[in-house]
Amino acid sequence: MPAHRVDIVLPATPEAARSARRALSAAAIGGAVADDARLLVTEAVTNAVRHTVSTHIRMVVDVEAGTGRLLCALRDEAPHLGPADRTPAGCAERESGRGLGLIAALSQSWGVATDGAGKWVWFRLGASANRS
Repeated sequence: MPAHRVDIVLPATPEAARSARRALSAAAIGGAVADDARLLVTEAVTNAVRHTVSTHIRMVVDVEAGTGRLLCALRDEAPHLGPADRTPAGCAERESGRGLGLIAALSQSWGVATDGAGKWVWFRLGASANRS
């Protein structure tokens, strides 16, 4: 069972990323994990707002007791995977669209899954974030 859980639904507006970052403070994370979590949540929420027709975005964050490991999942209302969801390849060359590249680079693992009515983008971070 997680030590701390955040489960919120945000309107899919440009302010959603700021609201998601504020909600992370309730998950009681700190250090580099908190910094990476804020950055990756910002990227994932911004992708959902810009690249889907979602009206709402759900964010679920679980922080494991004792270890500080974090699992974050964000759900939009796009029932299929778009080209930007399939791979972060080439993200660094574009002016925008670097979100999944950052998620891939900073997280210990990440993925995208559909649930029939929407799509989840998830990532894991730990006390020793992967920075290879």
